[in-house]
Amino acid sequence: MDVDRDSAEVWASWFRCLGDPSRVLILNRLAIARRPMTVGELVEAVDIGQSTVSHHLKLLAEVGFVLVERR
Repeated sequence: MDVDRDSAEVWASWFRCLGDPSRVLILNRLAIARRPMTVGELVEAVDIGQSTVSHHLKLLAEVGFVLVERR
């Protein structure tokens, strides 16, 4: 497979995002739940503070791993 520069940049952003164990945990919990979860539910599931979970969700959303809906 031949990868162009733009694709390589996108892939690198995904790998950088997955380089944090907390973000991997959050993605895992979302995948297991197979439904939207609130920040509060994620805080309980991964035992990380609310502001930290919110920060990680923002980064995950920036690379397209999650969709965030504010309510």
